[in-house]
Amino acid sequence: MASTGERVSYFYPEWTIQGRGKEPSSGGAVTVGFRGTVAVCAMALIVSTLAGCSDGKGAGEPASGKDGADTTQAEKPPVPVTVKFAMSGSLITAEDFDTFVKVPVSKKYPHITVERIDFSQKGTTLTELVAAREIPDLYMNGALDLSQYAELGLEYSIEELIKTNKFDTARINPEILNTIKSTTGRKDLIGLPFYNQAFALFYNKDLFDKMASPYPKDNMTWEEIRDLAVKFRRDDGGVSYYGLYPDNIFRGAYQLSLPWVDVQTNKSMLQSPGWKELYELWYSLYNVPGFPPKGTDNLGLFTKGSLAMIASSATRARSMRTVPGLNWDIVTYPQNKKAPGYGARVDPNFLLIPNGAKQKEAAFKVISVMLSDEVQLDMSRHLWMSVLTSQPIHNEFGKTYPELASKNMVAFTKPKMAGIQTFGGVAAHTFANNAFDEIVYSGKDINTAMREADEKLNKALEELKQKTK
Repeated sequence: MASTGERVSYFYPEWTIQGRGKEPSSGGAVTVGFRGTVAVCAMALIVSTLAGCSDGKGAGEPASGKDGADTTQAEKPPVPVTVKFAMSGSLITAEDFDTFVKVPVSKKYPHITVERIDFSQKGTTLTELVAAREIPDLYMNGALDLSQYAELGLEYSIEELIKTNKFDTARINPEILNTIKSTTGRKDLIGLPFYNQAFALFYNKDLFDKMASPYPKDNMTWEEIRDLAVKFRRDDGGVSYYGLYPDNIFRGAYQLSLPWVDVQTNKSMLQSPGWKELYELWYSLYNVPGFPPKGTDNLGLFTKGSLAMIASSATRARSMRTVPGLNWDIVTYPQNKKAPGYGARVDPNFLLIPNGAKQKEAAFKVISVMLSDEVQLDMSRHLWMSVLTSQPIHNEFGKTYPELASKNMVAFTKPKMAGIQTFGGVAAHTFANNAFDEIVYSGKDINTAMREADEKLNKALEELKQKTK
């Protein structure tokens, strides 16, 4: 692909595609009277001595305009353009990027080259890119990680691009689509989801067999899973065994769609009754003999066979299927009694076009390819949960891997998905997580930890308000 050349401004260059001219006649019989024939011949002789009186141009020859120019010029090729796409390497590997982004885009739009930038690397972080006036044309991140994006003034409405490109947003799951509005607190869309993280409870079948314990089942509650987990804590042959890692408390908040910030007052909601109940439940999951110590590599424990259960996403199945000797399966994400039937919340990664991007139009075309049925189907087959409503696409989930055929993969899609609540433009989850760590590992009482987290979140909200004035 040709280079786009030196970048000299924040604005993308205008690039257009020539419209197709009037198509030539396909031929056919034409009847002309005698006088008309003489008149046509005379005019032809006047215009050009090289052209004699004839019965017209051959079928399929291009017509001429008033100035004699060919009006059916070949369509001019689009100007080559490079779309710089910033993402964390943990969100999509370089190999998957080529498979689901670079290759399908090049097939659909040969003039567009997509360049991957890993913003988790030093020198290419989002802050460094903005400081260097190298704002990416596309940016992908999760709902939890958009606070910095907002603080840097990169939010940009894509409503007009959706309209001009006639992109059908009705194809996208409405709960997932609305997540972007809920997360940002805006009424317009600043991006579109790419894939959704579906969650389930993984369990080690060999360890359950070793402990002579029945396997977990679909639709169990957190309390039932906790009572199952406590049976696994023991030391045997120099190996310490544990029962459960449920992930941090923000996951429990998502499941209940607990509000982090009151959108009307822009004040923290971390001291609401729902949060108090969640802290108490989650503390009961951690404060049991079967819980791994702080700082433990819980995924490592699971894959090595010393952790019985771990709550994780569908992408984890992709790596677990290649672990030699690991005999695992899954059941539905444990339910909270306050929200029966619900698993984890929608957890998409968003595709955003930043304010100041130079190639906004081309960037949206890249998004349209990534959200095409073809790409989403291929992703579903490779264990990436599609954001589209198409059931045939969801039915193909994980089908690329025959070794998963015997596993309960439908557990990822059985529960309903909880909606997400606004974070108020700040990383509200960090305050909740830090407070919970203080409760579990430092002995702070729940009420004190919640009050302090509430105060810290309110301070962050006020600081953000002052910055954006």
